[in-house]
Amino acid sequence: MATGATEFIDATTAAAAIPELWSKEVQVARDPELLFAELFDRHYEKELNYGDTLHVTPIGSLTVTTKDTSANAAVLFETETPTNIDIVVNTWQYAAVAIETVEKKQSHLDLMGIYGPRMGVALAMAVDDVLAGLVDDFSNTLGVLGTETSYDDYIRGDQYLNDANAPQDGRAIVVSPAGKTGLMKLDQFINADYSKLNAGASPNLKSKNLGTWLGYPVYLSSNVEGTNAAGHDNAMFHKSAVALVIQINPTNHSQFDINFLAFKSVTEQLSGSKEMRDDHGVFLAGA
Repeated sequence: MATGATEFIDATTAAAAIPELWSKEVQVARDPELLFAELFDRHYEKELNYGDTLHVTPIGSLTVTTKDTSANAAVLFETETPTNIDIVVNTWQYAAVAIETVEKKQSHLDLMGIYGPRMGVALAMAVDDVLAGLVDDFSNTLGVLGTETSYDDYIRGDQYLNDANAPQDGRAIVVSPAGKTGLMKLDQFINADYSKLNAGASPNLKSKNLGTWLGYPVYLSSNVEGTNAAGHDNAMFHKSAVALVIQINPTNHSQFDINFLAFKSVTEQLSGSKEMRDDHGVFLAGA
């Protein structure tokens, strides 16, 4: 048993000999499920490979008139004055990083290798944000923000698309995580999907697919506009409701700047979007 004054080599006295280590692993931010660009209409891109505006002329249906066979009546000709729908490509965006030579040399991490892919993710998220923000512009609106969407609202939304003669192929439902919670409480959704999980889902979005309801692939996205407190802008739509044109896909440019002794990298994209068929979308205000 030790007696008297003693001195130990402890954490304080040995502090200079105890290193702090930096992991070669990094904790990358969790990104939202980005899917609106995959679900909306992108076929106009082939026409907008140059120029900044595409004028799309809507053509309405013709009416049929019964000819009066008992009188010498003239034929009445229809006149239609359509208003062009303009898709304007004017959203030029970029994400950029610059790393000085000292930091590049002394860092134990490949900083450019880490941040390079993050620039593409940021740009994809920017497009998804814009498209998610168009959902509450649909004239067909059902539900109450902050309240789980009811079975009746889903049924009525389906009716709205049927009333508009929206094709069955190309329809989708997108819900927030809170919206998914509501769906999990509906027997009409759960029981119908035990045997057809992922049926009809986009090949690129199967990991985000919750199942199928009335022929609609149902997708989960944490990037749906809104909050758990205020509610979310969920949606039911046919892909032709909104057009997306990405004229410059995310493209990277890199250089070494001798004025600042820094490696610079920037990724750019050029895009535009437009609501094309208002009656082909339903704004599901919900949880």
